[in-house]
Order: sequence, then structure tokens, then C-alpha cells
Amino acid sequence: MPTMLAMHMANELLTPPVAGVTWILAAAAVAAASVRARKTLSPERAPLMGVMGAFVFAAQMINFTLPLMPGTSGHLGGGVLLAILLGPAAGIVTMAAILIVQCLLFQDGGLLALGCNILNMGVVPCLLGWGLYRALLGPAERARPARQYLSAWAACTVGVAGGAALVPVESSASGVLRIEIGDFLLVMVGVHLLIGLIEGAITFAVLAYLRQVRPEAAGLTAPAPKPGHLGKRAVLGSLAMTALLLAGLAGWFASTHPDGLEWTYQEHFARGAPPAVQNPSPLVARVDAFQTRWSPMTDYTRRSAPLGQEPAGKAEAEPPPAAWPNVSGWGSLAGVLGTAVTLGLLFLAGGALRRRRPAPGPPQTAPNP
Repeated sequence: MPTMLAMHMANELLTPPVAGVTWILAAAAVAAASVRARKTLSPERAPLMGVMGAFVFAAQMINFTLPLMPGTSGHLGGGVLLAILLGPAAGIVTMAAILIVQCLLFQDGGLLALGCNILNMGVVPCLLGWGLYRALLGPAERARPARQYLSAWAACTVGVAGGAALVPVESSASGVLRIEIGDFLLVMVGVHLLIGLIEGAITFAVLAYLRQVRPEAAGLTAPAPKPGHLGKRAVLGSLAMTALLLAGLAGWFASTHPDGLEWTYQEHFARGAPPAVQNPSPLVARVDAFQTRWSPMTDYTRRSAPLGQEPAGKAEAEPPPAAWPNVSGWGSLAGVLGTAVTLGLLFLAGGALRRRRPAPGPPQTAPNP
């Protein structure tokens, strides 16, 4: 099961009442975003919604070692990137789809915590990051590359840290923390400020690519076609192929260090201290067991028990250290499967939003005098 203090929150960090409230808030936010995206997402941009969702899903599987914090890793969130390319409404819908696939297929994030994960990794980064990006960018059609890149970098840093700051608040509201919320908040935001800086660099690279091959996809005015500009299908195909390569192969070379708050729990708060989180709720235990039985590839690997059965108890011996590179056929299969499911789900969602757009009325003509 994914570690409960990773950025994808697990069930143990919440009590059922708090989880229920966050489910309601997340559902309302995604519903409102769907209505807004129906009005603002252009038909030309709808296929990009599926491809970028698949790209973010695949990129999230690859942890990178954090500089200045040895033994720690992070991974792309992607919410700010999606908001920049699709608009904040479609970005929220896309992130919700990614998180639902991760939760239901791979037990990456708790089912009770799904509402929190959508708020923390989707709603807050998309709205906060996009708002700062637009404020810093100015008129997008005249933005110079350096201004766009720096605006995106700042937006990623603030958006990622803003979403991360909610994790201690939600856990404290649940009453499950056994550490000071101020300490938890300080470490959580500090780690994710650093992750946001690296996410900004990844966002920078994607925007730089799109500026060269398809400027309108990066929110810029499309110039006259140049020999270096690719057609829309070629750009979408290149992004989809990159997503499949990331999911299928690049994960072998991901950092083996613990992720974000997993590191905080193991190295910062757990040295001779009581557990940072204590949650005796029987409902949480039942939901954990349900996810363990029914996730097809728990933690992106082969199940140790048939679907519908809980795996046997873990061996008492400590598992061997993770190998690097971790050449895993099952991990590659999980990555490609998740990428394909995310791509298909978002293509359907994009098609539904496009079909429901209000049809333009007949052109108005001036009456004859």
C-alpha cells in the first residue's frame, strides 16, 4: 500500500467525517469545473486534454531525487501545467480523472482520501497556479519566452506548495496527528517548495517544446506556418508517445528514495518518537482492506493474491533494498495500462464536453432599410 504520508494521501490520515466533507467539496468543484470547461474548452483543445492527462499520469510515476535534501524524492504534480495548457476548469477535470484511475486501479491514494487528493493536487494548484501565472504573464499573445517560462516556474512553485499545505490542515482537522501541526506544515511546505521548483523546470520544458512546434497550444497567437511547426496530430502523437515511453521505460530509472512526507515520517518525525499518525477508525481499516482486495495492480505491480482476496501477511524479514535501475516488466505494464486508461477516459470526457457546448446561433444580418 502506498505510504500514508506521501503527497497522495492515504485513508489513515483522515477520519470519515472529514473525508466525507472533502468528498463533497471535491465533487462540487469538479462538477463546477465541468460546467465551466463545457463553455471555455475549444473543440481544437479537447484532444489535448486526453494526451496531456496521459502525459501527467506517466510523469507522476517517476520520482526524482531532491537536491539539498539527500535521501528524499518527489514527483510531478502536473496541475499547473494542465491549467496553463487547458485552462483551470479543464485542468481540474483532467487531474480528477488521473487521480481516480490511480486510486481505483493501483491503490495510489486512499479511497476515503480521494476528495482530499483532488482538492490538494487538482483544484488548488490549478486555480492558485493559473491565477499567479496569468497575473505575471500579462497578455499571452505578446508574451516573450522568458516571461512565460518564469511565470510558469513561479506558478508551479506556489501551486504545488499551496496544495501541499492542505495535507497537515486536513489531518489536524481529523484529529489523527500526534505531532505539532506547525512542524508538519513547515516540513510539508518546505519539501514541496523544492518539488515545485523542479516541477517548474519540467513545465518549462513542455512549454518550450510547444512554443517551437505548436505555439497556439501554449496559449500564444499562432504565426504563419513555418517549416519547424508540426501539425496538430503530430504534436498530439509526439506527446502520447512520450507518455508511453515514460510509463513503460523511464520508471525503471526513478529515484528509490522515499517521497516527500514519506521521508518526513521516516527520517524527521519518527526517530525514537511515537507514530506521527494514529487512526483507530474501523471504517478506515475496512476501506483499506477493500482497496487491497479489489485494486487490480496494487502499488503498480503484480498482485500477490487473486482479485477479490487479500494477500497473505507480509513476511517478517525486511525486504531487500530497492534495486536501481529497477527493471520491472510488471511496473511497465501497469504504467502503460494506466496511461492508456487515462487517455481513453479523458478522450471520452473531452468529447462529452465538446458535444455539450452550446451550438452557435445563426449569423446576425442587418435588416434591409
